[in-house]
Amino acid sequence: MNRLFRYVFVTLFSPSLLFGYAQKKVSEQTLQDYWIDKYLSVSFPLRNIEISSSFGPRKDPFTGKARAHGGLDLKARYEKVLAMFDGSVINIGYDAGSGNYIVMQHGDYTISYCHLSKICVRKGDMVYAGDPVGISGNTGRSTGPHLHITSRLRGRLEDPYNLLTYIRDVKLQCITALHVSEKTLLSPNEFFNRYAHAAMTQQKKYGIPASVILSQMALESRWGSSTLAQAGFNYFGIKANRSWLNSGLPYSVHDDDLEGEKFCNFASPEASMEYHSKLLMSDRYKRCRLYSSTDFHNWLVQIKDAGYATAKNYVQKCERIIMKYRLYLYDAEANRL
Repeated sequence: MNRLFRYVFVTLFSPSLLFGYAQKKVSEQTLQDYWIDKYLSVSFPLRNIEISSSFGPRKDPFTGKARAHGGLDLKARYEKVLAMFDGSVINIGYDAGSGNYIVMQHGDYTISYCHLSKICVRKGDMVYAGDPVGISGNTGRSTGPHLHITSRLRGRLEDPYNLLTYIRDVKLQCITALHVSEKTLLSPNEFFNRYAHAAMTQQKKYGIPASVILSQMALESRWGSSTLAQAGFNYFGIKANRSWLNSGLPYSVHDDDLEGEKFCNFASPEASMEYHSKLLMSDRYKRCRLYSSTDFHNWLVQIKDAGYATAKNYVQKCERIIMKYRLYLYDAEANRL
């Protein structure tokens, strides 16, 4: 009997099997993170893309004569213009032809956005894909509100349509790999615009930096696309404890560190945020409260040290999100509320 028990125990709980399962979960998560990061690395310049004038030869709208069109015109009536890729603003200005314009460097590509009614960045600014950089308009040599884009690859003029096609293909590839619809994946700006006010409310109520709440929310839910977020508004990867289960509260079963683990289901993202805040107010995380609501670094260190996450680089991942999307500004704003 003891020999049989030993055989069953070793078979079910051998380190090789457990390591193999853990390795599989890590590789799956890493692959998901890769596709999400890739999806967020590109953005269409406008929410809706409709070409009004293509790159190449055309009839000049002012003279009626044949003339090369060195860019691409998109229909846009005073709409937000978004950075197509991560990069930097290398020039802004005004001239009689382009009107208000922005020039950005994205690797080997230089992209110009022209005829803007408003410029929202400064020369030297770092921008990320999906960041608002201006408002489309009708300035300069223009017959009506639209967005004119020019692109150069290592100085040579290129058809911007190739970039739009590339962005479309990347997004399609990513959502196919992730098995989600495009509506499920919010851009970082959409994500933070949707949840920033609720996070600042939590900061005022509990003293937890809004930047910490938002970065954890984005990381744990994979920008709202995770199975937990979709199935039960669980944006923080919170497992259902004995108290939750004994109270008969809803839960769903998912594979995480172990197969078939139980996770809390919430009525809304805000309910998930409230529960997360109360969790950080428990004795387990009491050392967090030694630090101010603007000290996101030490809050994250204490959250990690108290056992919230097992990933060694958890703090760095959250801080990267905070710094990249300037979430610390929400901490300061919440203190002024």
